[in-house]
Amino acid sequence: MASLLYVFPHPDDESFGPAPALARQRRENHEVHLLTLTRGEATSQRERLGLSKDEMGNVRFKEMQNVARELDLSSLRVLDLPDGELDAIDPRRLAAIIEKHVRRTAPDVLITYPVHGISGHPDHLVSHAVVKHLACALRAQGRPYPKRLAFFTLPPAPDDSERPDHLQSSPAAKIGCVTTFTDSDLERAQAALHSYETYLPVIEEHQPLSEVKDGVSFELFGESHDAPLSDLTDDLPDIAWWDETS
Repeated sequence: MASLLYVFPHPDDESFGPAPALARQRRENHEVHLLTLTRGEATSQRERLGLSKDEMGNVRFKEMQNVARELDLSSLRVLDLPDGELDAIDPRRLAAIIEKHVRRTAPDVLITYPVHGISGHPDHLVSHAVVKHLACALRAQGRPYPKRLAFFTLPPAPDDSERPDHLQSSPAAKIGCVTTFTDSDLERAQAALHSYETYLPVIEEHQPLSEVKDGVSFELFGESHDAPLSDLTDDLPDIAWWDETS
């Protein structure tokens, strides 16, 4: 069995796309850990609900506890870094914070956003840069983890897609894994997504899991495969992949 650590900046990042992959990985008895860097308190949804930032952060934290139960996560850690302001934090401090959780879980696979952040949100971009730097530094130190660094992404949109214009995808050639899943995995992912009651209008409008109906796509840093893997736990490398990309 493998250990996976997903690192995302906001509540719901794990459910607006990756959740079916997490559901499959737990069904297959892998350890699946989730680290969320903020409580997502700065969302504009709080204005619709008439909540302060503190109140919104508390509500979203509670929603994440339901997500952890629906997906049967091995662990969930929700930090209280400032939502929308990760770019104002010294990246060395941010890396040190994340490293504590990486060392605790010793993941075979470390996952975050791709370089474009999908939505382009500054917190997504910071998460990519810091996690990638940290992963390479750990491997350069001779740590046995992570064996794989992956970036959750979207594939190119079909011609008939109604994907929102602000969402970015990765070229098909860069996608090294497309995690397939069962109907039961999707049901668990839907249940997790709908745990975010504060976001139900957004969920109903955009139907985010429709973007992954053919599988959850990931870029694999420093790896090349003849065909995309069917899950992040397949064919884990035992080479120092940073040497191949330096």
